[in-house]
Amino acid sequence: MAAENKTNNELSQAVRSQLPHFAVAGVFSGVINLLYLSSPLYLMQIYNRVLVSENVTTLILLTLILVCALLTMGALDALRAQLLVRAGMRLDRSLAGRVFDALVRKSARLGFSKGSQTLRQLDQFRTFITGPGIYFAFDLPWIPLYLLLLFFIHPVLGVVSTVGAVILLLLALVNERTTRPSLRVAETEGNRAYAFSENILRHSDVVVAMGMQPAIEGHWQRSRDTMLASQGMASDRNAVVSSGIRFARLLLQALMLGAGAWLAIGQYIQPATIFAASIIMGRALVPVEQGVATWKQFTEARTAYREVSKLLDEVPGREDKTIVPANQNGLTAERVSFAIPTRPEPILRDISFAIKPGEAVGIVGPSGSGKSTLARLLIGAIPTTAGTLSFGDLSYRSWDPTVFGRQIGYLPQDVGLFAGTVRENIARFGDAEIEDIVIAAKKAGIHDMILGLPKQYDTELGPEGVGLSGGQRQRLGLARALLGQPALLVLDEPNANLDTAGETGLRHALEALKAAGTTIVLVTHRTTVLEMVDRMMFVRNGRLEVFAKPDDVYRHIKENVVPEMQAAE
Repeated sequence: MAAENKTNNELSQAVRSQLPHFAVAGVFSGVINLLYLSSPLYLMQIYNRVLVSENVTTLILLTLILVCALLTMGALDALRAQLLVRAGMRLDRSLAGRVFDALVRKSARLGFSKGSQTLRQLDQFRTFITGPGIYFAFDLPWIPLYLLLLFFIHPVLGVVSTVGAVILLLLALVNERTTRPSLRVAETEGNRAYAFSENILRHSDVVVAMGMQPAIEGHWQRSRDTMLASQGMASDRNAVVSSGIRFARLLLQALMLGAGAWLAIGQYIQPATIFAASIIMGRALVPVEQGVATWKQFTEARTAYREVSKLLDEVPGREDKTIVPANQNGLTAERVSFAIPTRPEPILRDISFAIKPGEAVGIVGPSGSGKSTLARLLIGAIPTTAGTLSFGDLSYRSWDPTVFGRQIGYLPQDVGLFAGTVRENIARFGDAEIEDIVIAAKKAGIHDMILGLPKQYDTELGPEGVGLSGGQRQRLGLARALLGQPALLVLDEPNANLDTAGETGLRHALEALKAAGTTIVLVTHRTTVLEMVDRMMFVRNGRLEVFAKPDDVYRHIKENVVPEMQAAE
């Protein structure tokens, strides 16, 4: 529970760090509300003093005072807005990177994209608490002052205004209670529809090629219809309550004028006070109207706060770690297991091995046996559920992730290229020297192809490397993995899209890296590239059955696996 409270405080602490800005904005709001009284006071002075005395000098002086008050009010209003905008920028700088990091790490742990919805929710929350939507909160404390002022003018006016304000507040609460469930459903279904849309667009070629578009569109439309129905229900209820609030507002203004007229007839107040009191009451009710108008944004901001807090709870911030140099680049695993909540059985269980520095190891096994998950564990993309992984005699938990990542080369099955230039993709979007980039491209056998592109290394690529063939994308991903002579190279199906010449080039590149002392781990179904490995692992059903010389592994498969498959048939 203590850990939960600690992470829960992360978002609230970021908000509290901006309290000085909110405090100043609150002071500005107080002065603005006081200066707003200048208009009704001006009106009363005109009717009660200037028109009686017919003194033009007094009129000019009062008008100048009003102009100064209104100019000051306008300037403070602008300063308040600018102050809140800057508070929002500081809040974003303190949280956006943290949320982005949590999304990346959670997506890596789950093995699929969580989408960027939480970042949009952070923007919704930030925009609300540092924009016009929050003004009602600054003005709300001044309602009692205005009502007290009306009581001071005459108790009847105070009672009429207070009763009206209470009724409007109650209607606002009814609006919140009646629209909250529908808005929550709409938010959930909307997020689902947007995430599904992103997934469809990412794989649109599959959708079009296999005639899936009508069925896919129907599935997407059902989620969207549920969202629209919930939004429509919330909007209908909001429209009814809002109409009731507008009716109550107009009726209250009329009753205020009627009560003022009755008091003026009885000579309890001056006629000018009727209009001044109406202006004051209107200002007193402004926060209520603002709250009703921005209620949807408020509920969205509240949901966003909850979702961002939940993400930060699930993925705590990285702890600062001492950067300790590795003694060597060997890999060891001691009783390593990995499981995810959505699966009843662990993906990997009780795996132990030791890979020597500079050794090349192949990982083979049936589909779904956990090979790719093991590869992702070895590169530190996901943490072990149990057991210990070490690189260079140092536990993965002790490594600084950035320092560790710079020593790693990784090529996944889904290459994972990004929108940007060829140079940026090979350089991992860092500041690598062009000489190192070219060397990596030559090792991957893609340098000549890059020179044939319109802008060579500065050629822009679309998401996922759009513009390149499957083999070219794989080679470009390999060049990225080979950048800077990595100490550990992990390749997952690196020859899946390569032709014979490409496989030959890959094998030569791996042999050169192995000769230079790089530790290599290959996950593959194709045996061509396995000819250069020193040892092989056979993984089945999440367990490491054998780790030995290639001939011994092949013998194990022939004697144990093949007969089981034949018996099953």
